[in-house]
Amino acid sequence: MTVHNIIPARFLCLISHLVVTITILWARDENVYSSIPTDYTQDEFDEKDVSLIVGLSFTLFFIAVELIGFLSGVSMFSNFANLVSVMAHASATIALSYFLFESWPIYRFWWIFSFCR
Repeated sequence: MTVHNIIPARFLCLISHLVVTITILWARDENVYSSIPTDYTQDEFDEKDVSLIVGLSFTLFFIAVELIGFLSGVSMFSNFANLVSVMAHASATIALSYFLFESWPIYRFWWIFSFCR
């Protein structure tokens, strides 16, 4: 893959990661329910919900920082940065899609966050 092919791939992976993260932020209830016992209290629900919101907020912040660096041209033509970014964001998009559709518990989000950041 040449530099000319990997730059659009990086942009698409960044945007897809952004879209999946925003979607999880809007539809996070099922993931919170899968992280708490069936006889939960409102405090347990709120604790897990805040944990997920904090993680998603960090993710959105880091994606915004990377998008600014990419669109400003600082890291656009670095082959290594492009390759690492495509691999990290593509794997994060796939893993977060499973996280959303399979209603994985929240602790798995933090694994995805740590491996794909």
